[in-house]
Amino acid sequence: MRFIQIFEAPIGNRGDASEIYQAIALYLLFKNKTVSGKDIQTFVMKTVAAKSPNINIQSRPNQKGDVFKLQMPIPASVKTTLFDLKNYQQGGLYADMPDKVAQATSNEYNKQVQFIHDNQRKDAIDIAVVGGKGGKVDVMGTVTYTDAQGKQKTEPLENMEISLKIGSDKFGQLSGKQMVAAFGNAFGINADSIAKQTGFSQALAKANPLMLQITPTKIKKQKTISRDDADKILAQIETMLYGKGDGPMHKFYRAVANTINTQLTGPQGEKKERKIIANALGNLVKSGIGKVTMLNYEKNGYSILDQTAIKKLSDLMKTTDLRVEYAIKGKKQDDVSRPYIEFYDTKDNEMFFFVRNNMDHYGVIRNNLQQGKKFVQFKRFVKYNK
Repeated sequence: MRFIQIFEAPIGNRGDASEIYQAIALYLLFKNKTVSGKDIQTFVMKTVAAKSPNINIQSRPNQKGDVFKLQMPIPASVKTTLFDLKNYQQGGLYADMPDKVAQATSNEYNKQVQFIHDNQRKDAIDIAVVGGKGGKVDVMGTVTYTDAQGKQKTEPLENMEISLKIGSDKFGQLSGKQMVAAFGNAFGINADSIAKQTGFSQALAKANPLMLQITPTKIKKQKTISRDDADKILAQIETMLYGKGDGPMHKFYRAVANTINTQLTGPQGEKKERKIIANALGNLVKSGIGKVTMLNYEKNGYSILDQTAIKKLSDLMKTTDLRVEYAIKGKKQDDVSRPYIEFYDTKDNEMFFFVRNNMDHYGVIRNNLQQGKKFVQFKRFVKYNK
C-alpha cells in the first residue's frame, strides 16, 4: 500500500507567507492609500526582517490624526525563506506572490481605505494575522474610533475578516479530537450515536494509541521511531479504520448521509437545509452567516466570496431542496478509496459542497469541507495583471 507523504507547515510554506503579505498589503494600503508588489517586498526585506519574529508596528498619526498598526508573528515555517532575496526572483518560491496580493488588495479594499481617509474622525486601524489561533479568520482589519456619544468602539472593517486560500477549494474542516461532535454540530444530527452504531467510535479508540506513536514529534524531533516503522503502524491504522474500502469510517460516512437525507425529506426539511449550509460555510457563531470573506489566490487570478455573496448563497438555500449522496473515491488505482458526502441542489443536480475524508502519513484524520460547482457560482474571479 502506498502512503503519500504530507508534511505539516513545511519550510517555505506559501500559505503562511500569504498571510504575512496580505497583512502587509492592507497595512500599506490603509497607511499610504496605495500598494504595489515592490512595496510589499521592500517592507518585508527591510522593516519586517529587522523586527522578526514578533511584528508590532504603529505609524505616526497622519494629518487627520489616524494611526495604523500591524501585528503578526513570523512562523518558523518561513523564517529562513521569507527574507531570502532569491525567493523573490523569477522562478523563486515567492516570486509572484507580492504582486498578486497587491493587485487583489488594491482592487477589493480601496473603498474601505477611502472611507477611513475621507471621514471626519480620528481612526486607529489594526491589521493583524490571527490564523495561528486556530479560527476561520487568517487576517483581520479593525477600526477603533470615538462615536458621537463619546464612547470608544472597535469593530471589524467591511469584508476584512479574511480567510485566505492558496489554490484551494477548501473552506473548513470537521476534524480534530472532537471529529464526531463536529459532524453532529455541523449537520444537526446525533453523530455520537451513529459513530457507535457503525463501530467507528470503537475503531477510533483502538487506533488512537497507535496514532500517538507516529506523531511528527516522535518521528522528526525525538526520533523514537523510524519512518519505515511508522509506516507499518500506519498500515494497521488504515486497516482498522478503512479496511478494504468498507471499514468503520465508510460506514460512519454512509450512515451520516442517510440520516441527513431522511431529515431533509421530513417536515423540518427547510429548517435543516439552512442549518447545513450555515455550519458548512464554517461560520458556527450564533450571529449566523456573513462574517468571513474568503479570498483564494489561484493560478491565473484570485477569487473572492465576500459577505454580500455569502448572503446571496444563504438566501438561495432557504428555497433549495437538497439531496445528499454518499460516495467513495481514490486518487490512484491502488489507493483504498476514501468516503465523501456530497450535497446537491435537486433542481439542477449541481453540487453545493462536499465533505472529503483523508488521513496523512502521521495518522492525522481530516474531513475537509470543499466547494462544489454551485458554490463556486457565487465567487467573483479576477485575472491577474500581466
